Amino acid sequence: MKKSLIGMYLISFCSFVSAQIGINMSSPEGIIHIDGQKNTSATSPSTYYDDVMVTSSGNIGIGTKAPKTRLDLRSNERLNAIGIGETSQTASAAKAGALRYNSGTQDLSYSNGTTWVTLAHKVPNDFVDAENSSMQNFSSGVQTAITNWTEKTDVNGSFNSSTGVFTASKTGIYIVSFTFSLSSGTIANDARFESLIQTNSASSATNKVFKCVGSYPGNNTISNRVAGNCSGIFNLNQGDNITVSLTQSLGSSKTLDSDATLTSVSIFGL
Repeated sequence: MKKSLIGMYLISFCSFVSAQIGINMSSPEGIIHIDGQKNTSATSPSTYYDDVMVTSSGNIGIGTKAPKTRLDLRSNERLNAIGIGETSQTASAAKAGALRYNSGTQDLSYSNGTTWVTLAHKVPNDFVDAENSSMQNFSSGVQTAITNWTEKTDVNGSFNSSTGVFTASKTGIYIVSFTFSLSSGTIANDARFESLIQTNSASSATNKVFKCVGSYPGNNTISNRVAGNCSGIFNLNQGDNITVSLTQSLGSSKTLDSDATLTSVSIFGL
């Protein structure tokens, strides 16, 4: 009988002392109250920003002592982002309502209990504007991609200025405009050049290359700057590339003009 009374007393005492649990603090304000920096003061709301609170209704607050929802991260210091990672779980295993992040497509999906459904979002359209003052050299008769650009605008970081390769951030229509100018020099008889805009896309819905040709037929005795331009419209899939290149048969090696404004490329995503 004595042992039973002692046991009942211990149970009652444990129930009492566990009614509120404080970690790093002596006066918890919820069922569980954790003070990360051991600085909580009831008169200073900002001292709760490092606190974790579990209320009697089962709500959890991080950075707030009065959570209004099952999980409430709203605190006035605005460090309230939620990190959601990738998962290898199927949608059915994760159950309806689960969220996941997709690093490949850079979007969020939710589970409807059967499949992962991509949340609707709008990615800004690609826009690239770049100039070139590299004085790149072009051997006669050799198609050469133009490299070492200077970016003026690149909305989605989709243009590699070093290699000159543009990568479509999403599926859609892309308008490309390309101009170039070669340094002044002699022009051979019956000379020509080709400026090209092309894609590696495997889509059957787009042209693979737009080619613009300039020629100097007959006998030439001139020494002049050679310039040209080309434009094209592509129907690209996400991840498809675009490059611009030049082939010249003007009689000798040529270099781009040092004036950056004379060689440029613009790419618009619609």
